[in-house]
Amino acid sequence: MELKTSRFHKILRIVPKGTLDSHSSPDLIRFLKSRWEEGDRLFLMICDSIQYLEEEGIWSLSELHSFLQKNGGNIAFVGWNEECKLVLGLFGLSTSLPIFSTERDAEEWLSSLKIEDLRSKHNASEDSIASLRQTKPLQFYSAPSESNFEKNDESVHIPEIRTIPVADAGKTSVIEDSPTRNRDSISKKDEFGSELKLEQSLEKLKGSASDKILYCESCHSRLRIRLSGRYKCPACGIEFDVNRLGGVRYLERLVVSPEASGPAGNLVQSSHS
Repeated sequence: MELKTSRFHKILRIVPKGTLDSHSSPDLIRFLKSRWEEGDRLFLMICDSIQYLEEEGIWSLSELHSFLQKNGGNIAFVGWNEECKLVLGLFGLSTSLPIFSTERDAEEWLSSLKIEDLRSKHNASEDSIASLRQTKPLQFYSAPSESNFEKNDESVHIPEIRTIPVADAGKTSVIEDSPTRNRDSISKKDEFGSELKLEQSLEKLKGSASDKILYCESCHSRLRIRLSGRYKCPACGIEFDVNRLGGVRYLERLVVSPEASGPAGNLVQSSHS
């Protein structure tokens, strides 16, 4: 395809000659975009020397029109033969593209347009986005962690409680776990021998275990524990189990009449995690 150009004021007149197909349409697109880069914004394509259009050529015309509208500029067409008009109409471009019957009408329409370089606006928006990215990043604040609570509460004394042994039959054996406990009397009881050995071995590991602060669900007392096992709240006497993952299971006594429950009473388990 041959291209001839001339100028009418600010309008660049383009006269293509040949067939607008898959081979020539890329050259036409590159040529028009290169002239746009050089500063031309208004184009008039005189198409009376185009013999016929192929599908790739039709889409190249639509691409040129979209490019100019997006970046600042416009193009008008004039001089299509009847066959090309029919093909453009089949693809819906006879109404979407600015096609005129005479060159004068096309030149008057192009001269009346007020063209802005939209590319500069795009660059300005990109610069503003880049400046926002260079600003100080957002700072997110979260609630203080459990370790911070422990640091703030160093002046407040929180009692540390120790595990109590569990009987083989599944019932709870209540043992006073105070520093003044008489260990000689406990050592005489064979049924608690294994629990004492286990407790002694766990006591050796307490130094490496981290403290955990929990609240008693019965009296809301704050208790400090280190290891998993069964505990008894020193304030209200309720017993609860703590597993390795920190889950708490409480053992609550049912309030029933002595005739129905007997001297031993009943136990119901409720889990809290």
